Amino acid sequence: MIQKVLLFLLPLLIFSCKEDQKDTEQPKETRLIFKPEFDGLDAFMNYRQKVEARKDLKRLPSLSFTHKTGYSLQSEAFLDPKGEILKATLDQIDTNGHKLTYTFYFLKEVLSMAQVIDEQLRLSNLQYKETFYFYNANQSPIACYTRKVVNGKQSPYLSKAPDSKENQTIEDCLQMLSNMQNQTAQFSLSFQGFDEAFNKKFVQFGNDYYSTNLAYAPTDPMIIGFEKNPEAFKNQTFTIQFQDVQEASGLQYQVLTDIQAN
Repeated sequence: MIQKVLLFLLPLLIFSCKEDQKDTEQPKETRLIFKPEFDGLDAFMNYRQKVEARKDLKRLPSLSFTHKTGYSLQSEAFLDPKGEILKATLDQIDTNGHKLTYTFYFLKEVLSMAQVIDEQLRLSNLQYKETFYFYNANQSPIACYTRKVVNGKQSPYLSKAPDSKENQTIEDCLQMLSNMQNQTAQFSLSFQGFDEAFNKKFVQFGNDYYSTNLAYAPTDPMIIGFEKNPEAFKNQTFTIQFQDVQEASGLQYQVLTDIQAN
């Protein structure tokens, strides 16, 4: 059984998106084919489409993390104006170009369905595996469907028995997403040093497993403290506030905007 994972999202990480909040017509979507369908499938898919069509959701990105073995992780949570989470994503890309994308949909902050896309980014042809998981109000899996897409050729989703190992993976990913958003557990952050790249200065935070790099302003008082006496902060953890940046050249990175000692 999937346990309810509460995402205690940090208020300081919330960046309001000034989007037009007027009602808009729901875009038409090619109907996905599931064989055989279970009773209630349409309600799940209609809810998913409504969430995807909303323009008033606040996007909360996590820091971009790199594991010591080289793969990267980043998550996003999407909240309605009342602060209720409706959707979240978790992306994992390894050094060989293998990408896993988890998309979770929540109803009243309880997991309703999950979509997993497994793809190899370095293949010249369009090829990936896609799986849907559906859950009841008690967080028990009620259906699972999967399909492969090769060279863009669409095929129906075929039903398969829910797998206990896959269900555990979904639960683990939900907990990981929560920890990433809150910078806790395996994503707790300690000062690790400085670096330079792309003519910019970066400060690195992390632990024995994960690290993250952020561009920074040299005049930041905490940064100055790190530079003067890094050993003094060796056993201290921090909560990071940041902002995503994408330059016209296509360069993407995150900028440190605030730092608080825990």
